[in-house]
Amino acid sequence: MEKDLRKTVICFGDSNTFGYKPDGSGRFGRRERWPGRLQALLGDGYRVAEEGACGRTILFREEGNPDICGLDCIRGALERNRPADLLIVMLGTNDCKTEYGASPLELAAGLERLAERAAGILGAPEKVLLIAPAPLGASVEESVWGYAFDRDSIRKSLALAEEYKKIAARGNYRYLDASRVIRASAADCVHLDQEAHGALAKAVAELING
Repeated sequence: MEKDLRKTVICFGDSNTFGYKPDGSGRFGRRERWPGRLQALLGDGYRVAEEGACGRTILFREEGNPDICGLDCIRGALERNRPADLLIVMLGTNDCKTEYGASPLELAAGLERLAERAAGILGAPEKVLLIAPAPLGASVEESVWGYAFDRDSIRKSLALAEEYKKIAARGNYRYLDASRVIRASAADCVHLDQEAHGALAKAVAELING
């Protein structure tokens, strides 16, 4: 059997990597959501694997849902797609839910553990790209997700970028602040619209090719 010479990129994240539509009507198609668009931008020399799950957190667990905690399932994602050349992690939004009561520092510490675990498996920190997700929209409390997020959730989501940047510097991981190129949709203040998926894919592709 002929060996696959393409470079493998794994997109590991939550519903915004899965491609959940802000209007709640389902999932964007492969060519619309950012991992699929990244595939198109990178071309045939790459294989972009999607590992997005709705509700996924960095730290927190949910009974009966083994894919919810990133720390628990990162190894499986890497094993399913090995050998991987790059792991892209975009998590943290769901950890800001009021039910968890976690601080930005606690979330960052959890992400650091996840990144260290992944880098150990991949063999090099440069094979890990940490993306700080777009912050929650200012009106999230009035959105359909108001039961899950409050004003403090917004504050926490805004603080993640700086904390993730520190982690990346300490661990020699690659880093992208998504808020520089995208915002959460005004429709629900949590998820990315089609335009944002495209802009995020473009920014990631430029970072990979740069």
